[in-house]
Amino acid sequence: MNRDVFAARFAASARAARQLAQSLVSERLPEPLVFRVRLNQSYDGHAPQPGELRFPEDSAYGTAVALSRCDAETVVAALWRDGHVPEWINIAAISETGTETVIELICCGRFTSDDSHLYHPEEGWPPFHVLSPAQPPQYDGTPFSIHTRAECWNRSDLEQLATACGKVWSFTLMTDEFDDDLLSALPDLPGVEILEHRVCTLGAEAMSAFSRFPELRVLRLHLSAPSEPSAFHTGAGGGRLNALTDLTITGLPPCPWGQEMLDEVAPRLTNVDLGATETLWLDAAFPSSVSSVSLTAADVAGPARLPEELDRLSIHLTAATDEDVATLLDGVTRIRSLSLRGTPVSDAILPVIEPYDLDYLDLVGTEVTDTALSRIRADRPGIRMFPRLAFQNNGNPAS
Repeated sequence: MNRDVFAARFAASARAARQLAQSLVSERLPEPLVFRVRLNQSYDGHAPQPGELRFPEDSAYGTAVALSRCDAETVVAALWRDGHVPEWINIAAISETGTETVIELICCGRFTSDDSHLYHPEEGWPPFHVLSPAQPPQYDGTPFSIHTRAECWNRSDLEQLATACGKVWSFTLMTDEFDDDLLSALPDLPGVEILEHRVCTLGAEAMSAFSRFPELRVLRLHLSAPSEPSAFHTGAGGGRLNALTDLTITGLPPCPWGQEMLDEVAPRLTNVDLGATETLWLDAAFPSSVSSVSLTAADVAGPARLPEELDRLSIHLTAATDEDVATLLDGVTRIRSLSLRGTPVSDAILPVIEPYDLDYLDLVGTEVTDTALSRIRADRPGIRMFPRLAFQNNGNPAS
């Protein structure tokens, strides 16, 4: 694609995104625009098509920071690459600073120079697709605040957040700049229900950083690698997150991190999603209130004790054995939905899971054979199971 054509389509779609947002939100959206670009936002697990370019390095955090606030010329320079452009780009107004409207571009990771591969030609400026700002829950058509969903990348964003703190329902923190003092620099967010910390370096008493958000229901912490692996701990200094029901922590260290504190810190917790790069350390019982657990790691260490009854259990352990999974399931009497996707279990795991009255079973990416899959389908015709179709030849693993 010609660079000038791409730039013109970008400018037109950006104006349209602001105009669409202005018709929906309660704030006045300034005409000057500033941009936030998110690269590599597509699923690209399949093989590239002829002429298609991909840039894995675009996923680097430093690149995201550099493009978190930029001008139009920088956007064009980032997205037009010697005639190649992303196959699709979603564009929407997501915030305002008082003097500028913030326009976000969510970009496909596949670049093409063939215009016939571009999405959204019906809108008149492919590959751009104009979307509205994210709407609030239970949206009824009345004007809403563009700050319902907010992000903070730096101190400038923090200052803007302070002017709209009472309007924020969902908040994403994209920097560790404020972690040293347990996020004390953040303003009170009395209505925030969802909080995600993408670059979390909080240490001891980490959960105390969130106890001042009284409506917080969903907390997602993505831990950065600390200099001391044992630094992170879920203590809350005696405080509680009484509204918290959903907790995700990824990047956990292979050592005790305060699992035993979860019952005290979050007495209403029902959904827990834990992840580690290598070994996931589990050395305590999960709170009895928990009905959904997801574990993602290479393997698990410690005397893990899952809840006795679970509505949903996802085990994604890339180095686990049948025996490891059986040990995890020891003491679990009820599971409705079970995923072992990507865990190298074999047919030997079937007697372990057979007693459960499952509605859903995911064995994609395991070593369970075609013969065993067929037997499960025959014995349980009502179960939703993946893979949907077994291989033609017996003995092949599920995929």
